[in-house]
Amino acid sequence: MADIDYALAWDFIDPADGKPRQLRFRRNFAPRNDPRTFDGTGQLVAVVADAHRADNGDEIAISRPDVLFDAVEAALEGWEDWATLFEENNGIDRYINLAAIRDRIRAAGLT
Repeated sequence: MADIDYALAWDFIDPADGKPRQLRFRRNFAPRNDPRTFDGTGQLVAVVADAHRADNGDEIAISRPDVLFDAVEAALEGWEDWATLFEENNGIDRYINLAAIRDRIRAAGLT
């Protein structure tokens, strides 16, 4: 399945566990005989994606399944600024607060 990655080069950190994760929207396929490949829904997840780590593949759900991608995008509008914990190298390297993202998703009723 083709996930939509958010800022693949940045680390999304949950202050509760300190693990660097990637934020992804896991899309749902459209129903059979639907001309679309994906139906516009899915689930926002955060995944440890580092083959050198023992916890590679560890995943946590940020939203409930089957939420609209557009609703997630609306809830996260401007996340690159309001969720930044730390940045260096002129913004190339950033650490993003996953707890703040989770709070926005919850406030939007997507959990």
